[in-house]
Amino acid sequence: MRIELPILALLAATTAAAAPSHDDPRGLIPANRPPVSARQAACGTLPERPLTLPDLVDVALCRNPQTAVSWAGVRAAGANVGVARAANLPSASVTIGPTLNRYDPINTPLLTGSTTVNSSAYLAVQYLLFDGGGRTARIDAANARQAAALAQYADAAQGIVITVVTAYNSLAAYQAVAEANGANIVFSRQSRDLAAGRARAGVATNADRLQAETALSQAELTLIQTSGSIATAAAQLAVAIGLPPQTTLNLAPSAPLATGALLRSGADALIADAEKLRPDIIASRANVANADANVRAQLSAGRPSLSVSATNTLGALDRSLNANTGSVGLSLSIPLFTGFSQRYSIASARAEAERQAALAEQTRQQAGLAVYSNYVALDTALASLGAARALVTSAQASADLAQGRYKAGVGTFADLLNAQSSLASARQQLVQSEFNVRTNNAQLARSVGGIGEAIDAER
Repeated sequence: MRIELPILALLAATTAAAAPSHDDPRGLIPANRPPVSARQAACGTLPERPLTLPDLVDVALCRNPQTAVSWAGVRAAGANVGVARAANLPSASVTIGPTLNRYDPINTPLLTGSTTVNSSAYLAVQYLLFDGGGRTARIDAANARQAAALAQYADAAQGIVITVVTAYNSLAAYQAVAEANGANIVFSRQSRDLAAGRARAGVATNADRLQAETALSQAELTLIQTSGSIATAAAQLAVAIGLPPQTTLNLAPSAPLATGALLRSGADALIADAEKLRPDIIASRANVANADANVRAQLSAGRPSLSVSATNTLGALDRSLNANTGSVGLSLSIPLFTGFSQRYSIASARAEAERQAALAEQTRQQAGLAVYSNYVALDTALASLGAARALVTSAQASADLAQGRYKAGVGTFADLLNAQSSLASARQQLVQSEFNVRTNNAQLARSVGGIGEAIDAER
């Protein structure tokens, strides 16, 4: 099965750039990790400036140990390709060694014993001429496993990106909640001062003042709790990018909210893109190719094989050369009966190929569902954002009106508290809506397989 997909093009480019070395004489083991996004920065120290979300992603891709684990799998798969391709070359071996021989006659007094040293140098060369397609099948299987390993690396890397994005958005959301809490405290303090002044003037009861003090204390307590959540979110973000949790990050302001540009493509087009771009779909197809190649390899094991061999032996007795023999031959091996083991091996390989094909189809269907679900979620989040903004505007106007009415003595403090609580709730819903838009936009890009492009758009 031939796979023509972008992630495999990255593999080809990476492999081609690998220089031959002692451990990799054919240059098959990729040396450099392919980037997740086109404008991804090279690994290095943290930039000495406020960090944007793309900066954090670049740091995470360099420092998060999960990428190192996945990349080691890619390099191991590249080495296994070299192992499989070794069957296309002849094998040669040299055996050198002396043998000490001692001869002592028994019951023969006229003969004396002797000690000799026989030395030999044995050179053997063997080459497999034909094996029914087994070599080619095993090389194809190794190439497919390497493709699957690279796709799994890309999937792991994109998973790290979405983890960083989610952690970053969570921290930004808690910071926005803290700002909203601060605004609630300001409004609660104004209401408290207004209730206290009216109580001193004798036009309001102390109950109003006490209720105002309670509302203010509750707002201040909420801000304290939010501060703790900010600290925890900051630690989670630091760990997500591979740094200690106590690291203090100097963050730049968040980018503007997403406009939902992905939605303009339509769900059908996004699902079609996902089938081309998603690493898990690419890996599943590579697994199918590997299973198909294994079937061909098992079939070849029951076919004849033909090898050619050549040997040369140089012998010496003590210090004198005494023999030089050589041979060249062909060897034809024809399997006749293996107790039906080969038939069962073929049946097992075919069953595995069927399983991998079913898993590939399952992965494709799950990917389509993920794209559609995130598509609907982003559309809903954008609609909710507009409603949340309108809610804050109306709640602010209602709270200002209730405060003015209470100040003028034509409204009750209960009305003011209700309006104040509604305003706090509206601000909280706006923060949640903004978080949902940012996160759902990233999750939709991840489900399509284009999270790298989404990060580049914010650079």
